[in-house]
This record gives sequence, C-alpha cells and structure tokens, in this order.
Amino acid sequence: MSNGSLPFEGIGLGSSGSIKLGLGDFIFYSVLVGRAAMYDFMTVYACYLAIIAGLGITLMLLAIYQKALPALPVSIMLGVLFYFLTRTLLEEFVMQCSINLLMF
Repeated sequence: MSNGSLPFEGIGLGSSGSIKLGLGDFIFYSVLVGRAAMYDFMTVYACYLAIIAGLGITLMLLAIYQKALPALPVSIMLGVLFYFLTRTLLEEFVMQCSINLLMF
C-alpha cells in the first residue's frame, strides 16, 4: 500500500472503514416507502422490511465478491415485489380475515 490507502478501500469501504450509500439510494428508498404510505401501513412495513433485507443481501454479496457493488438492484427488486404482493395478495387475505372475524 504505497499510496497510503487502507487494504479494504477497494471493496466498497471508505477510508473510515464504513460502508457508503449514495444519495440516489436514499431517494429511491424514500420514494418507494412514500408511495407505499399513500396506500396503507401494511404496505409501508412490507416495503421497509424488503429494503432492509435487500441491503442485507447486498452486504453479504459485498463480503463474497470483495469489490464495490451497487446498493440498489436487490433492494429495488425486493421492494417493488413486496409492494405489489402486499397490495394484491396480503390485503385480500387480511380483509377476508377481518370480514370473517378471524383474529390471529
């Protein structure tokens, strides 16, 4: 390391050893959760958990590949998938449970 950089700087870690996310990542996350909030809280929670799971998967891939990876692709896929699945399938299930007075 003749230029004074840290040995892990090439795998997505900065000089402080922390993982950096770009501004675009946060904009996407907030737009997706904001769009889900226009519908209902169940969709908000599902999208939030999908985004966190996507970030976790990205961090695991970062550890495996040992190089910088974009943070958005896995989170986009999971977030949008969970958004539509929650709006179509889970809402119908919850509504049928509440109509039939079934609590779990």
